[in-house]
Amino acid sequence: MTTYTYAQLEQLWINNGGAKNLAPVAAAIAEAESGGNAAATNPTDNNGTQTSWGLWQVSNGTHAQPVPNILDPNVNAAQAVAKYNGANGWSPWGTYDSGAYRQYLNGATSPDPNVPSGATLDASVTGSDCLLGPVPHTSWCILSKRQGRELTGALVMVAGGLVMAVGLALVAVFALGRSGVAQQVVSYTPLGKLPRG
Repeated sequence: MTTYTYAQLEQLWINNGGAKNLAPVAAAIAEAESGGNAAATNPTDNNGTQTSWGLWQVSNGTHAQPVPNILDPNVNAAQAVAKYNGANGWSPWGTYDSGAYRQYLNGATSPDPNVPSGATLDASVTGSDCLLGPVPHTSWCILSKRQGRELTGALVMVAGGLVMAVGLALVAVFALGRSGVAQQVVSYTPLGKLPRG
């Protein structure tokens, strides 16, 4: 899982519509909420009544994802910005109300424009769509059936290409042998190179 730095969290906030002057507090809240872990989930949040998701631990008050792909860092950041705007402040985050975010707050850090896209677990598929997983105590898969089919297809294509290359090489060798060209090349000795007897 991708772990984002404070500077990268600031940039994620800005990239997804958050005000630049609020980025330091937004990054500090994300650090306090998830430790910068894009795949963080808390299925027992608010005394077990809700699940909170991703970098900013976004929730809709239930155990369902508030929007598809909520663990995607950009989706999560956009939802955090929307939640901030909807509340007109930081009150939706317990780490702000408790002051826990302050230990991470650093107003001197510049946002890092080199934000990795981050490979997150596929949170959009569950249950029977899951080929590998689901991860215990979560609702997301490591590998969906669709991704498994795509991976299998790519491997079959690579293997087919290798078999075809070997087949063509064998056909070429066989054709040269049948035409006698290979024997002529082996038996040909230039006149000036005859062995002395």
